Amino acid sequence: MRSMKIVLRMKCSHCGHWNRVPASKIFIEQNTSDSKVKAYIRVYEPLEVVKCKKCGKVIAEPKELIRIVKR
Repeated sequence: MRSMKIVLRMKCSHCGHWNRVPASKIFIEQNTSDSKVKAYIRVYEPLEVVKCKKCGKVIAEPKELIRIVKR
């Protein structure tokens, strides 16, 4: 497992304000049906508890992994 430190921009689900979250980018290996093929999922682990600067609600905690999915 490799990790890289980055800064994520996350939108608060309560007020819609954009916040910056320091995080580590981690690649987790996913099981596949073919043993020769390896698939990795990119997830982010926050480095600290981050509260929204506008409303004060907690938006990220170090125990939770964040996965970004395109819609």
